[in-house]
Amino acid sequence: MLVYFNEFNVVCGKYRYLPYNSGLLRAYAETDPIIRSEYEFAPFIFEMDSVPNVLAKYSRPPDVAAFSVSMWNEQLNLAVAKEVKVRWPRCLIVFGGCHVPHYPEFYMMEHPFIDVCVKAEGEEAFREILLRRIGCPSTWDFSGLLGVTYRRGNELVSSAGERTFAKDLDKFPSPYMTGFFDGMLNDGHQWQAIIETNRGCPFDCSFCYWAQGGLALKYKFHSLDYVKAEIDWCGKHHIPYVFGADSNWGMHHRDKELSEYMVETKRRYGYPDKFRVCFGKNTDEKIFQVASIL
Repeated sequence: MLVYFNEFNVVCGKYRYLPYNSGLLRAYAETDPIIRSEYEFAPFIFEMDSVPNVLAKYSRPPDVAAFSVSMWNEQLNLAVAKEVKVRWPRCLIVFGGCHVPHYPEFYMMEHPFIDVCVKAEGEEAFREILLRRIGCPSTWDFSGLLGVTYRRGNELVSSAGERTFAKDLDKFPSPYMTGFFDGMLNDGHQWQAIIETNRGCPFDCSFCYWAQGGLALKYKFHSLDYVKAEIDWCGKHHIPYVFGADSNWGMHHRDKELSEYMVETKRRYGYPDKFRVCFGKNTDEKIFQVASIL
């Protein structure tokens, strides 16, 4: 079966973001030998374009189409997903990302072509969705699958409980280190990368999804070795701009070591040229030291 990932990221002049979310989903899914044997993954669709041009990238009929939804790409995702369902009614349409409502029943009623919505952290839920999809060409059952709302006939079904977040983020393989993006680097684009050293935020601000509705108030971390390997990858592959996807850079003592490593990597390779972070909300001496290093 064939999976298409749709992650339409912001275009900044000549720069494009590598499809980090899609890479994470695929990398973790492929840790399962059944998925490796039963599924094929199409090239990532990552560039904002007209709906006909996006659909032209669907070179073969999809069995699963996954959409990473943010406020800047929601309307494009909806338009593409609707047309995918018209052309290939048996394709499973999966929506995830920070712009999917935490309680998506009304959203799915508005958009009846969406088959599954995943709330919060998506790697484990998406892998289980793919496993359940095997052997179900036109109907599927995701009962008991935590963190999802799905369509069962004319009924919308939500999981009874919340999914426990991964405590050790290293269980999710890096899409950079798997080599998923290596073949994209010479296609004429200038690339930007996202690096995530932890997940969560102790501040449950209503306007922000970092704490994921209060589900992620406690931090989970990648190991220092994991993060340093990704920084090395960005340096070796001459990635000019890296976005740090942490909620409060400088809040943790290890951020000083990682900032020093980023500086060392630039001195070694000349890249990354820019490292953009979201500093800790409560400024203190640690954050000042980290900012000074950068």
